[in-house]
Amino acid sequence: MPGTMDYMQKAIETFEHENSGVRIKYTRLPWQDGQQKISLAVNAGDPPDIATQVNVSPQFLAQDVLEPLDEYLAPLMDDFYPEYLAPVRWMNHIYGVPWYKACYVCVLNLDVFESRGVALPVDGRWTWDEFRSKMKALTVNDGPTSQTWGLVTNLGPMEYEAYSIIYNTDDARIMRVLPDGSVKSAVAEDAFIKGIKRLQQLEFEDRVTVPTIGSMTQEQSWNVWRDTKRVGVTFQGAWCVTGLRRYNESIEENNARKIAEGRANEVESPIRWKIVAPPSDDAETTPVLGSSGLGTFVVFKQKDKVKRDLAVKLALQLIKGEGQQVLIEENCHPSLKSAGDLWANQPDLSPVFKLFPEGVVMPLVPGGERVDPVLQTEIQKAVLAIPGTGKPQLDAETCARAGDAKVKAILERAERRNVESGSAR
Repeated sequence: MPGTMDYMQKAIETFEHENSGVRIKYTRLPWQDGQQKISLAVNAGDPPDIATQVNVSPQFLAQDVLEPLDEYLAPLMDDFYPEYLAPVRWMNHIYGVPWYKACYVCVLNLDVFESRGVALPVDGRWTWDEFRSKMKALTVNDGPTSQTWGLVTNLGPMEYEAYSIIYNTDDARIMRVLPDGSVKSAVAEDAFIKGIKRLQQLEFEDRVTVPTIGSMTQEQSWNVWRDTKRVGVTFQGAWCVTGLRRYNESIEENNARKIAEGRANEVESPIRWKIVAPPSDDAETTPVLGSSGLGTFVVFKQKDKVKRDLAVKLALQLIKGEGQQVLIEENCHPSLKSAGDLWANQPDLSPVFKLFPEGVVMPLVPGGERVDPVLQTEIQKAVLAIPGTGKPQLDAETCARAGDAKVKAILERAERRNVESGSAR
């Protein structure tokens, strides 16, 4: 966002002014391949001193190129939301400075709900049974030009939108952190299997989803929901709040131009929308899923302690004060309790955003970057149909067992490497 970029630039200039002789080279990297560029620099032996990260890269953890930050974060530990610290902690050390958390939300098209006479979830919360019932009521085939669907979502590597269903079934998780700090696969647990079955139920039994969610990308699901205006619900990252506001602003601008040109009959209605929490077995304790996860700053290993101290000082300065307040533009929740409720004056957003601090994020574990591609492939098979049969390619149990075996293999490989490097617990 422009506001965040402006803040970063000004904060860096202030830091240089306050620390005589310090000069910072600030490089903006594109979202799409920024992580790859940092990885290439690390592999070439020329990493930056400090970098922003989505979570903490398990690759950098395995390469042992990050500074542990425990002593530097100690004065702020009581101010950080505890859920923000677990995803940056490995083997009792903290390797990232938490800045913000982005989460998925449930986005409603109010016109679709109204046209089908379906009531909105009360206080932005709904149980699974209520959600399922409303999805059925929203899905009506009045013909190709007026059919409406309850839900559109998607699955695929690094696309977790549909996990908003899976994670709200009896504490389902991909990986679970044990009391000793070790991590185990939880994919074969009953809760995770139950979540997969719910996706299958929506797709194959209730038939309330835009076909087919198993092969749809995030961009496709968003475009279907936004552009057709005939789908009641979609799961998207909270970035969609800004996206919808800008989309509606562009419609209003176009409408004004059309009216000025005498084409009032061509005006388009903006999307009437609302965000709510995902459905859950217990609507009072609904967890939300961390979107891309946790925004952090990491510091790469420094030979010079003075330089290391300055790098960490910069990271901490960037997340404090205005660094927390500016996150309202990103629709991301700040990491510090002292930032307060940034959305207190936005009653349409605040109830859902208050759930973000406890939003579920994947635990930090070496090799963790390999978990998602192999697991998502198996889950897709459970939601994709066998051609001509209308039945899923895999049942939920088989899908979970296959995914669990692959996740276990990744974790066991990482543990062996820890033993070989002498860093095992």
